[in-house]
Amino acid sequence: MKVIAHRGFGDRYPENTAFAAKNASREADAIEVDVRRCGSGELVASHFSHLRLVSDMSGRVADYSVETLASVSVAGSEYGIPTFEEALAAIPSHITVEVDLKEPGLVDDVLDATDAVENDAVLTSFYSDTLWEARSASEKVELAYNFDVRLDRNLHTAELLDCARVNVHWSFCLGTDIVERAKAKGMDVYAWPVKSRAVAAAVGTAGVDGVLATRPGTETWAARGRRLRDTFA
Repeated sequence: MKVIAHRGFGDRYPENTAFAAKNASREADAIEVDVRRCGSGELVASHFSHLRLVSDMSGRVADYSVETLASVSVAGSEYGIPTFEEALAAIPSHITVEVDLKEPGLVDDVLDATDAVENDAVLTSFYSDTLWEARSASEKVELAYNFDVRLDRNLHTAELLDCARVNVHWSFCLGTDIVERAKAKGMDVYAWPVKSRAVAAAVGTAGVDGVLATRPGTETWAARGRRLRDTFA
């Protein structure tokens, strides 16, 4: 059972900071880093487009320079919003980087950054156009499609994109047959966002291959659920 640290275990550490990436790397197979472009043009690690949702400032990430973003307080911590390169540098080379593309027009710069490090990289997004941009840029890059509620359409798109994996909300992993259908098409399925032992155990029983966990430890329960399923299959 594989575990991706969702936003660098954002329920444990200040999300998407270099501090979170470094510490989460001790307990995860991969670190998710959300990427968007700031006002001065650099790639920065932030899930949210508005600062008020993650920091002590207001306004849009796209309106501020990289220097200003570095000075904000993420989740009340002493850590600011890092550049994508700073987040990458905090992740040991044997840990996979999962890059969640939050907007179009990032792919070339993201690939340049990930090509410059030894880490394996997976590009993910909710936006199919952004993943098509990634596939057009590289036939070899590993893609994972983040599903919304349109499961049939998402699954068809993921197949066309030649995605290695799909990331599906945990409730759909439990309440639909999407896990079996994606696996039948040769794609791994990861459940997100897994926040509790109960959810981890349930999606493990449902047969997922991994979880995007918001805190350390939940993957153990997912693995137990998977073993329970295999025992009684």
